[in-house]
Amino acid sequence: MDQRIPKAIRPALKHYLSLLNEQLPDLIKAFYIEGSIALGGFNEHFSDVDFMAILDRHPSSTDIKKLRNIHKIIEQNYPRWRMSGSYLPSDNFKPYKMDVKPNIYFHDGLLKLDGHFELNSVEGWILKNHGIMLLGDEPQDLPFIVDWDLLIVKMRENLNSYWVNWTKRPFKIIIMLFDSGIQWTVLGVLRQFYSFRENSITTKIKAGEYGLAKLPFRWHRLIKEAIEIREGNKTSAYRFRIVRTIEAVRFVKFIIQTCNADVG
Repeated sequence: MDQRIPKAIRPALKHYLSLLNEQLPDLIKAFYIEGSIALGGFNEHFSDVDFMAILDRHPSSTDIKKLRNIHKIIEQNYPRWRMSGSYLPSDNFKPYKMDVKPNIYFHDGLLKLDGHFELNSVEGWILKNHGIMLLGDEPQDLPFIVDWDLLIVKMRENLNSYWVNWTKRPFKIIIMLFDSGIQWTVLGVLRQFYSFRENSITTKIKAGEYGLAKLPFRWHRLIKEAIEIREGNKTSAYRFRIVRTIEAVRFVKFIIQTCNADVG
């Protein structure tokens, strides 16, 4: 197996591929690992095993039952790892276009038959530039392109909608009272800050390190806190979580304002 795949998750992926070959030998045309693993930033505490599968034919109801059972077996045998990804038919392989048909995807332990899970230009860029092939052609040879300028436009829209909500909606702010919410928010918005500045995509940890190098010292405690949480350290630099949450809201607002100012 490709050496970029962390050793800890290789048994699960080998078992999954073995079950596919045994039970559905003519269904999967190609299979790729993307996401944090492809970027070299897999985190045992938070990362999913993100994948993209290309189907050689349209699956029957029997195929779907077998595929559900395969995922069930993998979850039962390797409960520590969470697979998450899409199954796209090769005759409609337009994964990052607006007219792509609803597809089969697996997420949060469920196989869904009609959605558009994680089919966005960021994931497409990661797959095309860093994807890890386990079956099929190399990802660089896949028949699609990702327009970086359009990706940045969509990312800016996301910054001014999704991330703005983290500063306004009570439910989002409540999530930031928890460690998982802090690392998700602080490092997530820093990934966009990195992309706008460097015209590339990076991992959450590397985005945090970039923030430490590029942003004012007043934000360093919060960024370090998010990195420590991501790396599994449970010791906090904050005495009160509400203080940390207020600081995180201010930080997200600061990053949004900074990124928008860069355009102007």
